[in-house]
Amino acid sequence: MKKVLVLPGWMTSLKFYAGGSNNFILCFGTIPREARNADYVIGVSIGALAVLKEMNGLRGKIILINPPLPQRNLFVWFFQWGRYIVGGLFVERQKFTLNPLKWLVEIIRAIKLLGMDFSETLHAFPKERLTIIKSRDDTFFCDAKALAFLHSLHITVFEIEGGHNWNEHTEAEMDRLTH
Repeated sequence: MKKVLVLPGWMTSLKFYAGGSNNFILCFGTIPREARNADYVIGVSIGALAVLKEMNGLRGKIILINPPLPQRNLFVWFFQWGRYIVGGLFVERQKFTLNPLKWLVEIIRAIKLLGMDFSETLHAFPKERLTIIKSRDDTFFCDAKALAFLHSLHITVFEIEGGHNWNEHTEAEMDRLTH
């Protein structure tokens, strides 16, 4: 059986990654040393940026789902996050911790990742080991600007149905790619 590591999006409930026929190894924040040899490393949203930060030390194939790219001003990301919340998608998918210290740590981690420029990393990484999935209706984080940025680096982007959140279309695509 193939080893599939998933770094979920920011504070997303784990129940959204438990469906389908995948046996995912889930982790948050950073990739544990023992998981660096996974056959596939999947990063979703902010989790995609965590994978980008560490991808040169990974041995398997990399799949980035709705990565918030390219680097933009943090106020732009905050505005996009506000649009996302107002759209109602945020509340139905998020599960906040009751631990305020952990919440603060996650906010700081997200801000650091969103402030990083991954242009050189993406440009230099072997394209045959990289797959990027963009949901057609994601107008919040992996938007038209992200698509243009990725195309400028000659990276193929596969578009699927759905919005920013993990859904049945994402699950089906992960089943197809990892089996």
